[in-house]
Amino acid sequence: MPGTPARTREVGPAVTLVTAAVSIGVPVLIVLFYFEGLIVGKLLQPPIVFVGYVTIVDPAAGTAAAIAIGCGVGATIGQWTLYRGFNDDAPEYLGLRRHVPYLDALPTIVTNRVSERRRAFVDRQFEAHGGVALCLTNAVPGIRGLMTIAAGISGYPVRRFVLASGIGNGLYFVLLLAAAWGVSGAARLVGA
Repeated sequence: MPGTPARTREVGPAVTLVTAAVSIGVPVLIVLFYFEGLIVGKLLQPPIVFVGYVTIVDPAAGTAAAIAIGCGVGATIGQWTLYRGFNDDAPEYLGLRRHVPYLDALPTIVTNRVSERRRAFVDRQFEAHGGVALCLTNAVPGIRGLMTIAAGISGYPVRRFVLASGIGNGLYFVLLLAAAWGVSGAARLVGA
């Protein structure tokens, strides 16, 4: 009716929280995967957050793929940053190692977080298979990203590293999207 004020719907705190999470979720996911690429963010469990986000938000397939690509790029850049920390021949860009606290200590921090047994396994696989191992292990939870250490120490060519890392991250996100869509499908079946 003209002249009648429109009714405003009461929005509860839960709806506001979900709306905020959806609106800032993608940049937060990308940052989480950057830190996961550095290995220091694995405690935050970005894959679980990603699957939960895609399940709850239920974006269209193209949007979900774009989110996965963004997160994959974030993870690849994180791995590249870690690779550079372990590669003594890596050039210094913008003086970051001098200006960002603890960045020069990152290799030591990561080395202390990874068990000797895992490092030995990763080193053997990298020596035997190089870029193929780097690519495939990036798609395997648990050892994902650890090959970055071996690649950096060995001075593996940076372009080949970024390519193998990116392809492996792409495979990983295909698996995460499949898991998210599987959880969504199961939730629809239970709710039906």
